[in-house]
Amino acid sequence: MRLSVVIAALDERQNVEPLTRRLAAVLDGLAGHTWEIVYVVEGTDGTRDVLETLAGEIPGIRVLYQPEPQGLGAAFRRGFAAAAPDADVVVTMDADLNHQPEELPRLLEAFLGRGCDILVGSRFTPGGSVDRVPAWKIALSRSLNPLMRLAFRMNVRDLTSGYRLYRREALRAVPFSSNNFAFLPELLFEAAARGLRIEEAPIRFTYRIHGRSKMALWRTSCSYVGLFLRRLTGTAAR
Repeated sequence: MRLSVVIAALDERQNVEPLTRRLAAVLDGLAGHTWEIVYVVEGTDGTRDVLETLAGEIPGIRVLYQPEPQGLGAAFRRGFAAAAPDADVVVTMDADLNHQPEELPRLLEAFLGRGCDILVGSRFTPGGSVDRVPAWKIALSRSLNPLMRLAFRMNVRDLTSGYRLYRREALRAVPFSSNNFAFLPELLFEAAARGLRIEEAPIRFTYRIHGRSKMALWRTSCSYVGLFLRRLTGTAAR
């Protein structure tokens, strides 16, 4: 089985080296699997340089780069398109060490064992946790998720988690139009509308130590409001 791990990184120079080394060690330990890591890099803080140096040392790393940020959803759209065509599973995670690479084997086991199309690494399912996260971010997540679950009749508890595993063919079948953070719930809404099976498994979400969050309250809120309006007016991605 082949795994393609897609990670969007905007000015994450201090985080990408420890993330990459930990992730590569975990992937190397998955017996019977081949892998690649596709980084979609934006910004000018030197993240690209760090990753290209690592790519010369660790086989399987690819770096897509553009200096001007286009938004998280747009970055992942590029990364999904660049993932190996023979990949069986596409994994997504954050570049800031919010998500623990060491949890991937357990998530992969759950994904394969349950036969789902998408597995969401969930902070809010039993066994999930959050560490050191600012109060406003917790409040935003805990208010948005129930609201979206109710509005769009979703059973997923953590619609905004970026730690996910996708069956490659399922990912190809699901469009999304959001270019910012709202692409995360939008993709799940569209997947559910197409009858795809979505499951959750618990994760430990740990807030970043280095760098600053790219999840600005106003921009993120506007992104989610735009998603609600598109859904309510019937102009979601098709």
